[in-house]
Amino acid sequence: MLRSTIRRLLAIDDPPERTALAFSIGIFIAFSPFLGLHTIAATALAFAFRFNKIAIYAGTFVNNPFLTLVPIILASYAVGALLLGRPLGLPPESMEILRSPHLLTGEWWGKLFQSSGNVLLPFFIGGMLLSIVCSIIAYPLTLRFLRARKSRIQKSVEKQNPEPRIQESE
Repeated sequence: MLRSTIRRLLAIDDPPERTALAFSIGIFIAFSPFLGLHTIAATALAFAFRFNKIAIYAGTFVNNPFLTLVPIILASYAVGALLLGRPLGLPPESMEILRSPHLLTGEWWGKLFQSSGNVLLPFFIGGMLLSIVCSIIAYPLTLRFLRARKSRIQKSVEKQNPEPRIQESE
């Protein structure tokens, strides 16, 4: 699946700069803390700015539930916690609330809601920072890769179909 996505991405007819931009915006979306809205955001941006959908989805689906979702969530939380000067582990009071759930009591839900800020704020801040940094890194790397690929293809075509040389007559 990954190989076929990369092949489709490489076959896009858009200029490399535009394809790299769409891919890097997809990377921004992949690392954003707005879980559950990634595909909607990618689709909306692809239509609004006429980006190639394959390029933006390829970047967006770097975050997928089978391989990368949990590491991205953990990295987002860790980066946010470091920036806020909080410990990397979940707060003990949040863990205690989760260990003894009383789903039918309003008090338990109130405590859960209050403690969720201790987790969500670092996750949001870390996710936004990772979104920005990873998308900024993705653009030049993708652009270099696409340009190199285009150059290799062009050289291959030139080797197969050399232009006839006109000889000067004396």
